[in-house]
Parts: sequence; C-alpha cells; structure tokens
Amino acid sequence: MTGRARLPGGEPRKASQRNSRRAARSPAQIARVWKTGDAVHWKGRSGSFRRDVGDGEHAEIAIAERIYRVLLSELG
Repeated sequence: MTGRARLPGGEPRKASQRNSRRAARSPAQIARVWKTGDAVHWKGRSGSFRRDVGDGEHAEIAIAERIYRVLLSELG
C-alpha cells in the first residue's frame, strides 16, 4: 500500500500523529523457581524452602524448626 498512512476510517492523520511511534515493550518479569532445600531470607531471617503450596502465591519455609506459609514475592 503506497501513499500516506491513514486512520482506519480513511481520514488522514493529524500532523502530530504522523511520526509517532509505539511505546517500547517492558521486559518480562521472570519468577524464580524454588527447589526444596534452597536457602531463603524472609523478614530478616534465614531458613530453607520446603515446598510450593500450589496456588501460585504461597510457599512453606522452615526457620528454626518452625514452618511458615509466606508469599513467594516476599522471599529473597
């Protein structure tokens, strides 16, 4: 298709729209995959990863022989 770019309805674009570019895509967030026994830090404490609960949000970690259910986003 040759000629000037037009809007879907057929009318010509305004001068301010002619040289516009689409916004750059933001990089995708990659979630870390935790394995049983991995060292974790949560609220200033160190512990070990036990298991993923399965809902995609929570995990169980062990700190000083206690089990805590925490958000995966809070683990470091």
